Amino acid sequence: MEQLSGVTSSRGRGVHRASTNKRAANSRAAALAPTIRKLMAAGFVSQRELANELNRRGIATARGGNWHRNTVLRMLRRLDLLTSGQDGIDNGLTSKRAADVRAEALGPTIRKLRRAGFVSISAIARELNERGIPTARGGKWHRTSVDRLLHRLGRLKPSSRTVVAADDCVCNSL
Repeated sequence: MEQLSGVTSSRGRGVHRASTNKRAANSRAAALAPTIRKLMAAGFVSQRELANELNRRGIATARGGNWHRNTVLRMLRRLDLLTSGQDGIDNGLTSKRAADVRAEALGPTIRKLRRAGFVSISAIARELNERGIPTARGGKWHRTSVDRLLHRLGRLKPSSRTVVAADDCVCNSL
């Protein structure tokens, strides 16, 4: 429809409305950016984890609804914080990044335990359980989970690697 005597076409109004919506979405994303960054630093890396945590904290979407991984995906794209591949497909990279972040967060605790004399993998698992420190999924620590944590920490910080034998298992000391 053409513009006649000062009347704007419906197409023109639609473009104006779209740009207004985009500005509103950008400002909402900018307001949420610090919260999203804090959550990602705390280990909530996957879109589903971020959506669940935003919902748990009572942070509503722009329309007042609940977060879904797709709404988080749109938000991350808008903020240029998308850490996975195109359209959120990452072939497990997000969960690996989350495990790396969690391992780095537990690194100082493991070093303190080792300095306190808990050097065997079983002793570390027992002490983590006694201190009430949950695993990534909220469970109890076992020899295998501690061993995997130690190996992950060793891969993350290769400069501080020294190999020692503990509980008939060769692992990296921190």
